[in-house]
Amino acid sequence: MHGIRSRITRMIEEIDQNPHLDLIDSVVGDPASEADLTEASRLAQGHLPAGLADFYQEVGSLRLEWRHTVADIRKGNLSDQGFINILPVTQVFGDWEGITYFPGQNEDFRAVKPFDMFVPEACAAFIQKPGGEPGDTVSYHYFGEELCDTQFSFAEYLERLLASRGYWYWLQTLCPGAEESTEVAAFRQNMPRMFPDYDDALFHPRSAN
Repeated sequence: MHGIRSRITRMIEEIDQNPHLDLIDSVVGDPASEADLTEASRLAQGHLPAGLADFYQEVGSLRLEWRHTVADIRKGNLSDQGFINILPVTQVFGDWEGITYFPGQNEDFRAVKPFDMFVPEACAAFIQKPGGEPGDTVSYHYFGEELCDTQFSFAEYLERLLASRGYWYWLQTLCPGAEESTEVAAFRQNMPRMFPDYDDALFHPRSAN
């Protein structure tokens, strides 16, 4: 995890210098303070997922938005852009009532703790059941409807996040049963056309490896 801030900065610079991409927004937040990490650990019942503290000691938050400019790919759809919105660590393990769940409805989703709210309706998250510790694997959650534990660690998630540049709904590529989704199909079609270093082997469910 050491050096993740410089790797993120380099990714943003490459997007900015790519003549076929428009960098719309990028903010790399200051490292989290020890007080912030202590508070997050308290909310996580003393257990932060593996690698999380190391990340936040370098990057306190991350926001990125870009769009592809090649007309034959765009054609008015949403699948040729990227979004990352990694939240401050103090927000992750709080109460998400009214967002991931509503009292008396979707109570199973009370355990969902978003950390990358890449779009308003979906996120990457950890799962922390009430009174328990969060797990170490990353889940994909579509608010109020879908929940998929990818079985990938936070460190593995970060590697794929950087490789995908936060491409629209890239996280679905790690979910069993989503292989035929519109989002995954667009990802596999467009990523090699935008990024010559695209490695498809990174973007498959754990069970398929």
